[in-house]
Amino acid sequence: MSAWQVERLDPSRPEEIAEYERTFYAAFRRAAGNRLIRKLWLWDDEAARVRTRIPYDAQILYAMRDERGRLVTAMGVNTAMQAFQSEAYGFSPPRDRAGSCEFLTVFSVGEYRLRTRFQFRRDSFADLARSGFHTAYATTARRVLNLHVRGFGGRVLEEREIEGEARYFLAFDLER
Repeated sequence: MSAWQVERLDPSRPEEIAEYERTFYAAFRRAAGNRLIRKLWLWDDEAARVRTRIPYDAQILYAMRDERGRLVTAMGVNTAMQAFQSEAYGFSPPRDRAGSCEFLTVFSVGEYRLRTRFQFRRDSFADLARSGFHTAYATTARRVLNLHVRGFGGRVLEEREIEGEARYFLAFDLER
């Protein structure tokens, strides 16, 4: 796969999972003191890795690499919907889960250009739509809400205050 194209990682390959988890950790290292995400995800500070509580066999992992082949942007998507990460913040899964998925995490390390972010969004959303998904759900914090709403087309469904921090529950139309 050449640089700046979205690819799917293979969860059966331990080296790809290790790279994903180390990059995930690097992306959220500055927020490691945030109690909400410390409870939400499974942190291994000693190994400098983090993962979600949703098992990898229930996810699609998207990644984008730079020209040197380094993973710079990634997203974990809950496609099985047997568990729903957003419930940890009090948000309910859709009643009809057919065609729905959940963004578990989206992160970037060392690559923050909007053009790249929009390409990642466009390509991963298109792949999800081709795979039969029409709606994705996610939670976000206030500081990145505008990017998700104005930039990526998210629609705010609910808002909650949890431990003094605002959390937003969003829906994304994957077919747009």
